[in-house]
Amino acid sequence: MSTLSPDARSIVAAAREAALAHLARLEAAESLLVAAHVTGSAVLADYYPGRSDLDLLVEVSRTPTEADLEVINTAHQGLGLSVQATYLPAGGLTSTPDAAGDGPWVNEGELHTDERCFQLNPVTWLELARYSVTVHGEAPTPTIDVPAAAEFCRTNLREYWAPLLDQAEALIEGREPDEPAVPEPVIWLAFGPPRLLHTIRTGEVISKTEAGNTAAAEWPDLAEPLLELVAARAGTPIAVTVAHGRAVVESGRRVLAEV
Repeated sequence: MSTLSPDARSIVAAAREAALAHLARLEAAESLLVAAHVTGSAVLADYYPGRSDLDLLVEVSRTPTEADLEVINTAHQGLGLSVQATYLPAGGLTSTPDAAGDGPWVNEGELHTDERCFQLNPVTWLELARYSVTVHGEAPTPTIDVPAAAEFCRTNLREYWAPLLDQAEALIEGREPDEPAVPEPVIWLAFGPPRLLHTIRTGEVISKTEAGNTAAAEWPDLAEPLLELVAARAGTPIAVTVAHGRAVVESGRRVLAEV
């Protein structure tokens, strides 16, 4: 079970400060900002300042103009580079993801205006309803659909994570277990599949760290490398190797076998 109850809404001070600083940068687009809600690691007790992204759903008063888009884009550069945000019509978050409307979104400093944001899905809506923290404006009352969230997770596992597992397996094939591996992709791949499996099983959303701990508890034969990757994500110096990669691939295969 998740360590956060559905009523536990909190955010670490560093994440709140980062969110408010981002909203201050948006003030250059006069009267655009209506409300802003923090989701993701910052509200799931898994936020590491300087390493974690800050996830925001921002409600805006109008379809952003070219001038508004320039302000938004600028706000996500420099100190705002780690802020991942979706800008939606005010009031849209009280409905379902499909009815929430469209708007620009920014990921890793890149502004997108010609495709729908991947964050507009039933799992994000579970986060929004149960764990999000509103740092500006009124809190939304989103419509959640737990079966739809579970189905989204199954589809995401098959279409997104399974190919990544295939690629990872090909990259480490024939390599020695103690050979070094690139830490970031190994850590990324380690926690996504078990995190989605937990949502399928329980209807809850957990953090990446908790997903790693849960997978380690379920599969003791993989516990040592998975827990080392949990520690690496938290900033502990860990020499990530091919052996970690193999444990991650095996963990992912076990998740896929269940769904």
